[in-house]
Amino acid sequence: MCYGEAMYAEDFHGNLMCRNGYGNPNYYIIEDGERIYCGWNLHHILPRAFGGSNAISNLLCTNIATNEAAGDRITFWIDNCLYQVQKCNNAEYGIVELR
Repeated sequence: MCYGEAMYAEDFHGNLMCRNGYGNPNYYIIEDGERIYCGWNLHHILPRAFGGSNAISNLLCTNIATNEAAGDRITFWIDNCLYQVQKCNNAEYGIVELR
């Protein structure tokens, strides 16, 4: 829903996702002679292990690699970036990059 009819989009970490790659960790495109893996899944912003729900407001499209790196944690590293799940003003949760 958030990306409309776009074929490609980037997740919060900047990893590419392709509409046709849903659920497929082996899905890739070739760009400049390199494989770019762009399969994607739905990620729970606040993990279910911490009380998160399956509500649309708690789901986010992410590249499968991003989803796996975040796992079921509320503070996590992806590459050299530290992220944390935080409550927003509207009582929903978001993923924030810590500086």
